[in-house]
Amino acid sequence: MKRSLGAAAAVTAGFLLLAAPAQAAPETEAAGNKQAKSTVSAAEIAANNAAVWASLPPNVTMRVTGKAPKIQGPIDHYTQNGPTVTTGVTPFAVDAIPFSYTFSGVWSMDGRDFRSTRTNFCKDIEATWDFPEESYHEFKVTLSAGGTITVPTDGVMRTWCWSNVPTNTTMHFRYFSTNNSGGDIAKASGSGSVHY
Repeated sequence: MKRSLGAAAAVTAGFLLLAAPAQAAPETEAAGNKQAKSTVSAAEIAANNAAVWASLPPNVTMRVTGKAPKIQGPIDHYTQNGPTVTTGVTPFAVDAIPFSYTFSGVWSMDGRDFRSTRTNFCKDIEATWDFPEESYHEFKVTLSAGGTITVPTDGVMRTWCWSNVPTNTTMHFRYFSTNNSGGDIAKASGSGSVHY
């Protein structure tokens, strides 16, 4: 009887070992030697939102949309130190709103020139670091007509809306990461659109 219980225990232990989930090695590299994107917790997203709301210029509002907007207008594809590829119009032609964009490997560059016929318009944007960087880097976007925002690099789509913007004025957005020095350059990728 003892032998039966011992054999049963060994078989049960064997099943438990087989049933135990294998712990996967952490994902650290994806195609192109970039770090794989990790899932961002709800707490981190909430903390990022709170930090953004606390730092907004007086003429800018932000809301979390969480999903990519419908593609609108021409689409710009920005790369740092590379050509801008535009679907639908000549690259960097002064254009009207709406337009969409993607960017990759960006640490400091200007987007397309455009004109607004209204004093209010919005920008959807989501961004992630191309390579993991220390927390002292931030990704920012400045409207040349006024108002700099800090874009969390958590891959969550947010919509920022500017008010009191001059109409019929040529302007652009500048995309940049902060605290770049000595070869420690934070590069980001993302997408979004500019619309009314």
